[in-house]
Amino acid sequence: MELPSAIIFINKEIGDLTKDSLQTQLFLDEIISKNEFDNRVVVDPNYVNVVHGQNLRVMVILDDFINHTNREMADVVIFFNQGQATIEKNKFGPPSLSLPILKLNIWSLLRGGNVSDEVPILPVAPSKILTECDCNYPPYGLGGIVAIELRDTGIVACKNPDNIYNNPDFINRK
Repeated sequence: MELPSAIIFINKEIGDLTKDSLQTQLFLDEIISKNEFDNRVVVDPNYVNVVHGQNLRVMVILDDFINHTNREMADVVIFFNQGQATIEKNKFGPPSLSLPILKLNIWSLLRGGNVSDEVPILPVAPSKILTECDCNYPPYGLGGIVAIELRDTGIVACKNPDNIYNNPDFINRK
């Protein structure tokens, strides 16, 4: 499967070790400064289309978050602080996702919303193992045979309806 293209802006407070880590995690083709990016846009106004057409991933190091020149050209804007990456803008999904920098990858960045046809959205796995008593509940994300196979039929784990926490007579006693 081919990786999606992206132009990613990030603040300059990242160190060399973090840059190297992000280059590997995000499969970046190039890391450039904001001035270099602006110069490329001046020389070729279709630079963003060229990046996406060649399926490249370019990270742009911002000097500050005040300058909004060409900010609309970014697919993702990340604010990095103390090992945490917070998504300020994301054309592919909702912003304000916050992840430790070690867990950041191209799929978690661009999978947020099913906007890009380049980014596959996988089904959500059930949040718990289904028990015999849960068979009336709808399966979460996966359905059909998968939900039936995940059902644990070895134990009966139904809640006791006479339990003091479930008994309204006990709860409302005087």
